[in-house]
Amino acid sequence: MKKADLVALGRIVRSQGRDGRLKLRLNEKGPTGFTGATVYLRQAGGVEAFDVESLVLDRNAYFIKLKGIDTLEAADALAGREILAAETDFQGLGRGAYYDFQVLGSRVLTRDGTEVGEVAGVLAAGGPLVLVVRRGAGEVFVPFNEAIVVSVDPEAREVVIDPPDGLLDLNEI
Repeated sequence: MKKADLVALGRIVRSQGRDGRLKLRLNEKGPTGFTGATVYLRQAGGVEAFDVESLVLDRNAYFIKLKGIDTLEAADALAGREILAAETDFQGLGRGAYYDFQVLGSRVLTRDGTEVGEVAGVLAAGGPLVLVVRRGAGEVFVPFNEAIVVSVDPEAREVVIDPPDGLLDLNEI
């Protein structure tokens, strides 16, 4: 598996119990949609593949058990490591819904083709999500709703927006 085919699922927070289970902090909010049988841990010089024995949600936290990680010591050695998964191991979310990794790094264009910048982050702001778009040396915040985001093309890595007058100038000084 090439690193380019992998997306960050989250980080290993710590070991959980003596059997090698690991507590995760996921990058995505809500259900992960992850259905894969293999995950990859980032290490110096590349990634190492591990088969997934189980991935469970318990009391609002995700716990994973990896084949071959069967002791507290082995699990403790993995704390803090980034955990990756193949993009193809995520279920589709349905029309108009996207995983963060599908929009991060996408070019943002206006409806008339003017380049705005690149999606640098996705914020949950208590209402609709907000795209953080890196624009030159600054950033602009774009509400991720149907009125403004015209289309998202994850394969082409493009987001087309129709911003109301003044939105793109809000952070200009």
